[in-house]
Amino acid sequence: MRKLLINLFIALGIGAIFIVLMFTDKSVDKALDIFKTIDYLYLLIALLCVLALWILGSISVKVLKKSMIGEEKDPGGNFLAVLSHDFISAITPFSSGGQPALVYTLTKKGLDTGIGTSLAIIRSFLYMVLELALSLIGFFIAKNYLLRKIPAFYAYFIPAVVVCTLYLGVIIAFLSTGKLSKWTVKLVMKLVKKFVPKKYDKIEKYTQEAFVSFRKGVEVFAKKPWYWLFAIVLQTAELICIYIVPVFMLRAIEGSFEHGFTLLVCAILTSMMTSYVPTPGTAGGAEGIALLLIAPFFTTSPALSVIFIWRLISYYSKILFGSLGFMAVIKMPYAQGSENKATRQALMEEANKMW
Repeated sequence: MRKLLINLFIALGIGAIFIVLMFTDKSVDKALDIFKTIDYLYLLIALLCVLALWILGSISVKVLKKSMIGEEKDPGGNFLAVLSHDFISAITPFSSGGQPALVYTLTKKGLDTGIGTSLAIIRSFLYMVLELALSLIGFFIAKNYLLRKIPAFYAYFIPAVVVCTLYLGVIIAFLSTGKLSKWTVKLVMKLVKKFVPKKYDKIEKYTQEAFVSFRKGVEVFAKKPWYWLFAIVLQTAELICIYIVPVFMLRAIEGSFEHGFTLLVCAILTSMMTSYVPTPGTAGGAEGIALLLIAPFFTTSPALSVIFIWRLISYYSKILFGSLGFMAVIKMPYAQGSENKATRQALMEEANKMW
């Protein structure tokens, strides 16, 4: 718990620094002017997009769960699981605590731990695949704008694509059988032993358990292609909900949707390019990349004020509402007959293992 609190303070501290910079970069009057002229109806729509993200996420979790439990009754907890996932993801480096939070919530509601783990990893895998695919499609659509307007764009874009592709490649290699899978496991664990020897045993144990669950889940899921389709459509819609937030901000602040599609593409790229920033909720890195990719569309407004509003809606709202959901999960009783009585400490240990 202490580690999560430290991460939370880091994320909030960076936000506080950003507010100070916002008022020192421009005069206080200029920084506040944006709040006087903004169209709050469209800002509300932007905030509702985050709510839509959670609703679609809960439906996606329900679809994945249904594919694995079949005719069994869904024990519920899907919406709270998504809220908890987003909250813990927002305050842990690389969003590493999100999966344990999802599993913790679903397990506490009575779902089998193995199924919960499999569901969480498949969901995370689909998220990475879809974000990379959308980023590449967006890049080719808006290539001319990006190369013309963003200084040294390839210096940010190519490393992010390479890291994401390698990560997905490792996961796929783990899923394979025979020599490739064994070679990949050995290579990854050698790197872990070299760079983080103190956590080698924990990471090795977690990796083995996680990918066994992932493989079993994929085997079940592969037999139900319609569930794959539903999950992909729902998770794509989830991603679009969070990507489209700055587009509604554009209408609220600038008064039009001009260049809205290009802004949507830039929001996708911002998310992908900051996924591997090693700070809680990518704090600091997300603001920096957004200043390059998102702020230029807001031609009449102070850039830092725009980025602050964007982070307030798309990031700090997850901390605020997600923390309420997570507290509700901690306080709710265990499901009757549940054999998997996960504890708060177990969740923290899992999050720590992933970091």
